[in-house]
Amino acid sequence: MKKYSNSAVFAMALAAFMVLIMVISPLAAYFWGSDDDAADPAGQTDLSTTVPTPDNRRSLGEVGQLINHPFDSIADGLAMSPPGVVIANYVCTDDLEGTPMEPLIPTTQQHDLYGTDISKAYRAAFWDNTQIEMDKLSPRKFDFGLFIRAPTPYKGYHVLIRNKDMCSILGDPCILGPRSKVEATVDVIDDENASNSYPPFSALLEQVDLDAPYQVVAQNSRVASQYYDAVRVTGDSCERTITCIGITENTTVCLNKLAANTTDSLECNMAFDQGDLNFTIARITGDFDAVMDVKCMKP
Repeated sequence: MKKYSNSAVFAMALAAFMVLIMVISPLAAYFWGSDDDAADPAGQTDLSTTVPTPDNRRSLGEVGQLINHPFDSIADGLAMSPPGVVIANYVCTDDLEGTPMEPLIPTTQQHDLYGTDISKAYRAAFWDNTQIEMDKLSPRKFDFGLFIRAPTPYKGYHVLIRNKDMCSILGDPCILGPRSKVEATVDVIDDENASNSYPPFSALLEQVDLDAPYQVVAQNSRVASQYYDAVRVTGDSCERTITCIGITENTTVCLNKLAANTTDSLECNMAFDQGDLNFTIARITGDFDAVMDVKCMKP
């Protein structure tokens, strides 16, 4: 069997992850599929005509046992995830509305996933090239018609089938992904002694602020052995703080060049050998587009 280096595996996982986090409402049906595809050669349903009204939605409380876990940062998402996360993203859309970072909202308010808006979202890609998504619904209602078959049980929860590959278990947050990964996530949530994906990142995350509305964490990447990327609003601008363990030479050179070439729309300040773990910290401030388009952080 062909073996891949860590960087190659990361690249494959990152490619899959970027597909996952860039899904927006007009593409949701294509990405997640439909049970009508095989029977309807015309293809996907026009979701613009099927958005449910609130009267058609059910309360989460109507589906029995629900997931119940803190969901306020990327650390909470990792603590619910089975082992093996290579890159993860957490977004709180409530904190983005009406700010320069509002363009990030369409990647998370995927109304077509549950028939309601998503106020917090976490997505993770694993070494085995699978993904998981967790979402907080606002309001706490969902469109049962988006699921194709009657629910099946798993440890007291109802598994809602979206198509042959994807399913959900509802709660706070809702879990979406391949059935094996969704069930593995439930196993982690329900057993406080179960292994999860937080410990590999704990040394890094325990030294940073976890209150940013947009957060990314990754390991064994082209950027660093590990990094935490947090984006916040500061007045009319954005601040992006990238905290790295084992930053690569290429990333160091790139960020140093950025720091030496301040513009009206972008400023970068670097700090090296910070703390016991010798963090490299880059603070990038400026307008939203410039801050988010920093090439040093591109895959």
